[in-house]
Amino acid sequence: MKPWLNRLSTLLLLFSSSQIAAEPSLWLASKDQQQLYLFGSIHLGSEAFYPLPKPFIEAFERSERLVIEMDVSSVSSSDQQLLHHASQLPGGEKLADKISADYLDQLKQRSQQLGISPSIFDNMQPWYVAVVLSQLQMQALGFEPELGLDLHFIQRAQQSQLSIHQLESFAEQIEALSSLASIQVPLLEHTLDDFEQVPSLFNQLVSHWNNGENQKLLALLEDDPMFQHDAEYVLEKLLFERNHKWMRQLTNLSNTSFVVVGAMHLYGEQGLLDELIKLGYSIREVDPATN
Repeated sequence: MKPWLNRLSTLLLLFSSSQIAAEPSLWLASKDQQQLYLFGSIHLGSEAFYPLPKPFIEAFERSERLVIEMDVSSVSSSDQQLLHHASQLPGGEKLADKISADYLDQLKQRSQQLGISPSIFDNMQPWYVAVVLSQLQMQALGFEPELGLDLHFIQRAQQSQLSIHQLESFAEQIEALSSLASIQVPLLEHTLDDFEQVPSLFNQLVSHWNNGENQKLLALLEDDPMFQHDAEYVLEKLLFERNHKWMRQLTNLSNTSFVVVGAMHLYGEQGLLDELIKLGYSIREVDPATN
């Protein structure tokens, strides 16, 4: 199995510097009269994530708008139909036509461990099977979309009638995920092979995020051969291309905004922090103890 797939499956779980204290990192980017608070999130959360540090909430309350990847609270029936179309195999094709009998047996075993019927995957694209398995496994560990940081801040914004700015549409997000189709069979095989190791890996990721250990988060991506090999195209689609599109929006926002995106979008070359620095923004990490 190609080693870069380990990092790619990790990226799906986050699908996401200096360390001031053992808290998640919040950044402030400033230029002229504009301020951007940037918070790298994990899309699945647990009760242990809360409460967030008080200065983070105060920064949110000072902001004129919440900026998010996509408003997950407003997914429509047409969006669901779009996802269904993108995630299903065409015509009469079956997942059994795409992967070996050994991996089909593994899928059956893993499905039973998760308490679901393997038949739900019969007509799915392999990339989407990998995404669904990863999310179900995280939910079995106690990490839920309903407790994710994106939804937490969306609900806060709705309660306070703060405007919400989406960086991309549901269709654009599905298009980015669909880029996984180019490596979808080995991605699913890896997801099945490493099923038992995922809990330890994800708990390690959460620990790095919760302690503000952003260099360790970044190392999971940058130290891997996927930067030089087959998955470079996918990485471009999942991270860099989206970052560049988002930058055009972020730099045009007025006054103060609170930005919540997947943690992996913030760091490293072509990360949002790096791109803002290139444009002359001053960047500092907000001290969770004082702000």
